[in-house]
Amino acid sequence: MSDPGSGLPPVDELAAKLQDALGDAYVVEKPLGAGGFAVVYLVRDLNLKRKLAIKVLSPDLITSKTVLERFRREAETVAQLSHPNIVPLHFIGHKDDLFYLAMTCVEGGSLADRIEREGALPHQDVDRILREVAGALDYAHKRGVIHRDIKPHNVLIEAETGRSLVTDFGIARTADGGSLTATGMLVGTPAYLSPEQVAGEGGDHRADIYALGIVAYEMLAGEPPFTGATPTMVLMKRLAEAPPPLEKRRPDAPALLRDVIDGMLATDPALRFQSGGDVVRTLSGAIPVTGGHATAEILLRGKRKRRRLQGLVLLGAAGLTVAIVAAVMLLSKAPAPVATGRPGMAEIAGGNYTIGSDEGPSLARPAHAVTVAPFAIGIREVTVGEYAAFVATGQVSAPWSTPPDSLLPVTGVSFGEAMNYCGWKLVPDGRLPTEAEWEAAARGSAGRRYPWGINWDPAAANTESARRAGPAPVGSYPRGRTPEGVLDLIGNVWEWTMTPIAPYPGGAPIPNLTANAGYYVIRGGAYNTPDSTASTVTRGYLPPSTARSGLDKTGFRCAMPSPSPTP
Repeated sequence: MSDPGSGLPPVDELAAKLQDALGDAYVVEKPLGAGGFAVVYLVRDLNLKRKLAIKVLSPDLITSKTVLERFRREAETVAQLSHPNIVPLHFIGHKDDLFYLAMTCVEGGSLADRIEREGALPHQDVDRILREVAGALDYAHKRGVIHRDIKPHNVLIEAETGRSLVTDFGIARTADGGSLTATGMLVGTPAYLSPEQVAGEGGDHRADIYALGIVAYEMLAGEPPFTGATPTMVLMKRLAEAPPPLEKRRPDAPALLRDVIDGMLATDPALRFQSGGDVVRTLSGAIPVTGGHATAEILLRGKRKRRRLQGLVLLGAAGLTVAIVAAVMLLSKAPAPVATGRPGMAEIAGGNYTIGSDEGPSLARPAHAVTVAPFAIGIREVTVGEYAAFVATGQVSAPWSTPPDSLLPVTGVSFGEAMNYCGWKLVPDGRLPTEAEWEAAARGSAGRRYPWGINWDPAAANTESARRAGPAPVGSYPRGRTPEGVLDLIGNVWEWTMTPIAPYPGGAPIPNLTANAGYYVIRGGAYNTPDSTASTVTRGYLPPSTARSGLDKTGFRCAMPSPSPTP
């Protein structure tokens, strides 16, 4: 049945109308949910053997030809959003007063279902979901689409992979100001509305950032920051109070995660994070970059016992032409990358390093000393977005049919293509790291077992125990950072090196490996590597001619000799 106060026709009547509109190629099976604006049905596509979730809008919202045309234009815009964390919109249709949106049916519940079931979520999951949704919003915002109803109910969690997908862009606003809703209508859910929306000032894409901050707060605390007996009480608290400190609610959560959420919840939109991309970058320990907008301040928290200096970007008042950018990460176990003069690179000192181990797989034995010249190495794996710029030059074909999320590590790249990218990116002497350089960066002069120390930390790497079933956006595991600031050296994806595979000096022959076979060492393991074998000494190898399908778990990072000292 429909909600008696929703203004919707009875569900059975709507289902019959939808079946008539869709025709014999589809079967309307059952309602999946209903709200004030629409009912969502599970529909089977008989021709393509797939399930669809079709949202039928209330006929009461469709009041004029102008609104109909506006809605159609918006839906067409949303249909162009192709992102791994946005539920695809396949088509729209209408018949008489029935308008509907057909989307992929995601097997699994919503984020709201999970919070209701579990309460406060593990901070690792909050970090991952926040990154995924922020990345999806950044993608939509860059294309002029503002969601306007971000809430846990509109974030679906795919059962098989755990991937987060944003849904319900149907009432989104486009960049030209077009909107499904009538002028003056308060859009969204009260608990997730931004202060500017509550004050009747409308709101731009930064209202989505605020709403996502509320969602992230709710994931960490188990409830939204503002609650009340009525929607009006919630709205009034929004304008009158600051959110209760997350430090008290979740002291176990990383300070950076809590501070990012605080930055998303700034009352003044100008002091808020200005983009979803900035949220993702800051969570990764990078400097927020926001074009012409001000970037939200992440303030020092004087009462915190642990001192840290966070990314801080201050833009001057109107009329100033110079933006002052200060970004320093100071964590007891996660210092900033050592500057090299090359953005995204960390300096590794030359000297003697221990490579290999006297324990573990025979391929990693024995431990032995090597001398390494000073070099610089990428602090992160090369991303899809970075590699796409190389593809755009026409020098190489794309290793994907549909581009993955731009923040994921690029995979499917051959040895030669990886070398060529590094040479293109770091003119004139960019290349892959040697195996010795890779291990020196991972272990340091102290010969650490893991990039972060001597003991295994399951929250420091995307390995089998993380249960991601795929790579994570680069920098998703800041606890795995080396003292020099290098991330993701363990897990996520294997990484090419430029060293041909061979036994270590004094080591046993490699079984079934033909001499001079031309295989190259890969290092670091991947998202499916067991924790027990994920370490800085684990070695693998692949032929340089491996097909792309065999490189789905292999990526790379670049290296270069250290810049010459300034006279």
